[in-house]
Amino acid sequence: MEREEKGKNWLNPEVDRRKFLAISGALASAAALSSTIFKTKEAAAITLGQYSADPVETAPGVTIVRSFCQMCHGRCGLQAKVVDGVLVKLDGNPYHPNNMHPDERLPYSTDATEANKSRGRMCLKGQAGIQTLYDPYRVKAPLKRVGPRGSGQWKTVSWDEALSDIASRLLALRDLTTPANPDAPEAGPVANQVLFAPGRTVEGDFSDRIWKDGFGTANYRLDHTSICEVDHHVAYELVTWDKTNKAGRKNHFKADFLSSEYVLLFGSNPLESNFAFVPIARKLMEMKRNGGKYVVVDPRFSHSAAQANGGWIPVKPGTDGALALGMARWIIDNKKYDEKYLKNANKAAATADGEKTWTDATWLVDLSTNKYLRDDVLGGDGSKFVVWDGTQGLAVKSDDTTTAVEGTLDTGTVTVGGKSCKSAFTLFKERVQEKTIAEYASICGIESSTIESLAREFTSHGKKAGTEHYRGTVQHTNGAYSSLAVIALDTLIGNYDWKGGSTAGGGAYANNTGVVDVTKVPKKVSYKGVRIDRTKLKFYETDGKSFFQRDGYPAKRPWFPYATHGNFQEAIPSAADGYPYSAKAIITYWNAWPYSTPALKKVFEDYVKDESKLPLFVAISLNIGEVAALADYILPDTTYLEKFAFTGTSPAILAKATAFQQPVVGSFDADMNYTPILPNTKMYMDILIELAKKMNLPSVGAGAFEDGGSLDRAWDFTRRQLDNLAKNATSALGRTVTVEEIKAKGGAFEDPGKEYSGDYVKNTYGNEIHLYIEELATTKDSMTGKTFDPLPKYEVPRHADDTPVDDSAYPLHLITYKSVRHGQARTATNPWLMLLAPENYVEINSTDAKSLGISTGDKVRVTSASNTTGIVGYAKVMEGIRPGVVAISHHYGHWELGSRPHIIDGAETEYDASRGAGLQANLVMRLDAKLGNVSLQSKVGGSCSFYDTKVKVEKV
Repeated sequence: MEREEKGKNWLNPEVDRRKFLAISGALASAAALSSTIFKTKEAAAITLGQYSADPVETAPGVTIVRSFCQMCHGRCGLQAKVVDGVLVKLDGNPYHPNNMHPDERLPYSTDATEANKSRGRMCLKGQAGIQTLYDPYRVKAPLKRVGPRGSGQWKTVSWDEALSDIASRLLALRDLTTPANPDAPEAGPVANQVLFAPGRTVEGDFSDRIWKDGFGTANYRLDHTSICEVDHHVAYELVTWDKTNKAGRKNHFKADFLSSEYVLLFGSNPLESNFAFVPIARKLMEMKRNGGKYVVVDPRFSHSAAQANGGWIPVKPGTDGALALGMARWIIDNKKYDEKYLKNANKAAATADGEKTWTDATWLVDLSTNKYLRDDVLGGDGSKFVVWDGTQGLAVKSDDTTTAVEGTLDTGTVTVGGKSCKSAFTLFKERVQEKTIAEYASICGIESSTIESLAREFTSHGKKAGTEHYRGTVQHTNGAYSSLAVIALDTLIGNYDWKGGSTAGGGAYANNTGVVDVTKVPKKVSYKGVRIDRTKLKFYETDGKSFFQRDGYPAKRPWFPYATHGNFQEAIPSAADGYPYSAKAIITYWNAWPYSTPALKKVFEDYVKDESKLPLFVAISLNIGEVAALADYILPDTTYLEKFAFTGTSPAILAKATAFQQPVVGSFDADMNYTPILPNTKMYMDILIELAKKMNLPSVGAGAFEDGGSLDRAWDFTRRQLDNLAKNATSALGRTVTVEEIKAKGGAFEDPGKEYSGDYVKNTYGNEIHLYIEELATTKDSMTGKTFDPLPKYEVPRHADDTPVDDSAYPLHLITYKSVRHGQARTATNPWLMLLAPENYVEINSTDAKSLGISTGDKVRVTSASNTTGIVGYAKVMEGIRPGVVAISHHYGHWELGSRPHIIDGAETEYDASRGAGLQANLVMRLDAKLGNVSLQSKVGGSCSFYDTKVKVEKV
C-alpha cells in the first residue's frame, strides 16, 4: 500500500538505534545554534556523532544517574548512562521493585557504585525515551502567537516578556471577592475563571501551592484521570469509604499476581498496558510458571489473552459488570462465598477469625431511608451500626478492637425499633437474583456454562484467587457499577490482604512531610466556590445545593459529587456553556485535550479559537502539540529526564517504595539553578515559580515555607522533599538514609524479601469493605433528581438524562486499546517505536468484513451518529476480535506534534509527516445527546466513555 509522505520522515529503517545515538550528541551540542525548534543541521549531526551506543559503565567519562520514567503511567525506575553530558542509554533501576522481582532486586544497602554493574528491566517505551529528550522538533524558546489562534504563526520572545504579560493578565483576574457569575454567587469569585489543567502530572502537590494556595482558584488542578480509569478508582473509594473524613481510604487494589492461583482480568491487558506493565507482565508469567491460571475478559484477543491459560472470554463491550453479577449469583446460589468472613461485623470479630478486613454484609439497612440503621433506635447515640443476631438488633462499632460482633448474613426483612430492615448481604443477594444466569449470559453474548465454570473455579482456590479490572471495564457510562460488581467478587471470597488475594500494595514513604510540610503555605489564600467541572462531594454538599434549591432538576449540566479525581472532559464544554461560570484564562501542562478526549476536538477548537470567550490561553509544552498549537503563548518546558519529582508505585508492588526523579543531563550552578540541554527551556516547576513571583503570590519567594525558607527555584522545594523522605525512610528502614543516598539510588525502597508476613501481605489495608454504598443511596443525581443506586448493577449505555443510547443505524461497536509500543498521546515523537508499527488500523472480524466486502489493506471510512463525515484508515481483517466489534488502537492520528509545518519568525519549520500517520478513534466517538458538546460519561465517577460508540465501517 502506498502512503504519501511529506517533510522529514523519520520512519526510515536506516535510522537505527546506533545511528540515532551517534547523532544525539550532536543534537545536544548544537542546540544553542538552532532556532526555535530543536532541529540541527544535518552536517552538524554527522560530524559530531562520536558516542558509542552502549559503553561499559566503568569506561572513562561514563556517569550513571538514577531517576524514574514517564513514557507511560507505570513510572518505572530508570538508570541513565551519560557520556560527557550526553544521554546514550536508558535501562531499569535495579533497586526499584518495578524493574526487578524480589528474588533478583538489589537490597537497598547495596553500594550505588556497585549497583552500576546491574541493570533492571525496562520496556521498549522506556528505552526509547532518549528520543523524547533529543526530539529534533522540540520547542526551544518561548513562542508568542502572531496570527489568529490556530494559524500556526509565531514569534520568539524572551521569558521575561512572556511571563510578564501572562502575569499581568492573570493578576487582573485574581479577584477573590467579586462573583464570577453574578446570577450564582455561590459558584465563587472571578479568580475561579482561571483554570490550570495539567493533563498528566506527578507534581500536583507543587502546582497546588501555586494555583490553590497562592492564586486562589478552585480550578487549581483539572487533570486527566477521568479519561484514564477514574470509575475504577471511585468504586474502590466508595467500597472503602471513611464516613468521618468523607473520603475513600483506598482507590486501587490489585490481585497479588505472583502468589495467586487464579486471576480474572476484566477489561485489562497487563502484558501491554497496565499500571505498571513491566512488573505485572512478569508476575503473570511467573504465576503461570508456578501452576496458576488467569482468564481474560475482553472483546479483543489481546496479547494478554493470547497467553491466558485460563481462557479468553470475548464478552460484548460494556457487559463486564453483567458477567460479574452472573458469577455472584452462582456463588450465592451455591453458597460458595466465605460466610465466616462475611459475618464479621467489626474489626474485633475479624481479628478473632484471623482476618485483616471485615465488611458491612451483616449491617442492617433501613428500607425507609436506604441508610444504614444506626443504634439510636436501640437507645444509643447514633454513632454505631446495627446487625441482626437472629432474634434482635445489636449495636456494632466498626473499628472496635475489643468486642467482637458477628451478625446474621441473610436476614430477609426484620424489624428493629419499628424500622423494617434488611442486611446489606440480603440486598446484594436480591440484586444479583434479579436476573438468571442465562439472562446475564445473554447480555454478555456468552454461554451460561461459561459464567458457571468461571464462578466455580474462582471459588475453588480459597483466598488465593482475585480479580483485576481497568479501563475496558470502567470507561463506560456504567463504569462505576461494573467496577462495584467486579470488586464484589473479591469481597464474596474475602481475599483482601491475603497472600495471593487482593492487595492495596506496599505504599510509599512520605516525601511531603517529616522535616518540613511542603504542602503548607504560611500566608496562603483560601479558594471559594465550586470547580468548573462540578466535581467532589464537598462542593455538592455546600454551594451546589444552592443551584438545585434555586433551579431544581435537571441541572444545566451534571454534577459529579463522587468524581474525586475531577472530570477532564467536562472542563471545556462547561466553560463554553458558562456553567457554573465562564473561563477567562486557561493554563495547560502536558495536556492533549482535543486528541486524547473522545468527541472533544471540534468543541475544543470552536471554543478556544473564540478570543471573546477565552481571552488568555497558555500552554506549557515540549512540542507544538494539539493544545499548544492553539495557545497565545507556548512556554517550553523540559522532559521527564530534566526535572524533579517523586512517585509511589502500583498496588501490584508489595514493597514500600518512593522513587525520585532528577535531571540526568543538563547542569546546575552553585545555587542549584538548573540549565537544561536546551538552555532557553525551563523546568516546569521553575516556570511556575517565576510566573508566581511576577504575580507576588504568597506561595513563592521569601517565607514561602513553614520553616521560614524561600522558594525561588525548583531545588528549594525538592530539597525539602528529599529531607522529608530521608527522615521517613530512616525511621522505616531502621538505619540512616541520607539525601545523597536517595539521589544516588533513585529513591528509597524497602528491601526485597519483606513482601509477606506469613499468609498475609506485609503492608495491609486492614479496614472495612462495603457491599452496600450508603453514600450513593443518599445522593441525588443532578440530572434526574433521583438518588443513585447503592448496589452494583448492569445498565445499557445512557445519555446524561438516563435515556438509553439508541444508535441502531450503526451496527458495529467501536472499542479502542493501548499498544505496548506506545504511551498515551506522546510517543509518536519516538522513531524507534513508530518504526515497529508506522500506523494503526481498523481491526474487524472476518465475518463482519466478509459481509461488508472488506479485505485487509482496503481503505475504509468509520462514521458514527456524532461524526457522519468520519475518519479514514486501512482495514485489518482478523479473527481476534468479537464479531460486531471493531477496534482502533490509540496513539496515532496526530494532526500536530511536529507532523505539519508552522511559521516561526517568518520561516517555515521542518516537520515529520509520519507523526500524523494512522487514525484517531476519539474523533468519531459519541456525544451525549442531552448535553450536545461532551462525550458520553459516567455520572458516578466521571469516567469518559471510550467504549459505548456504535459505528458504520464502509469501504472507500
